[in-house]
Amino acid sequence: MNKDKIWVILSYASHFFLPVIFPALVWIFVKSDYVKRHAKTVFLVDLVPTALNILFLIIIGLYGFSTGDESGMTFIALFMLALILVINIVIFIWIIVRIVKVAVNKI
Repeated sequence: MNKDKIWVILSYASHFFLPVIFPALVWIFVKSDYVKRHAKTVFLVDLVPTALNILFLIIIGLYGFSTGDESGMTFIALFMLALILVINIVIFIWIIVRIVKVAVNKI
């Protein structure tokens, strides 16, 4: 296994231990275009749950402070949690598929 493939697999696997930081560092510091392309992809994919979590906190905070309605806040919280869960499951499966594809030279 060459170094480029190892960097790409680590970039994808970093979703589980250092989601945004590691792919960004790989994207910046590694010279190979192949690695940069994959690291950029992982970085952008990792931004989705991060942005959703921040958006979730802002919406819950603004709604809770502005209305104080507990039933409405519960509905919004459950809906957002379900949405985040579905997106995270899709991203998890996508990451695993990409790791396997890189490992068997399909990408």
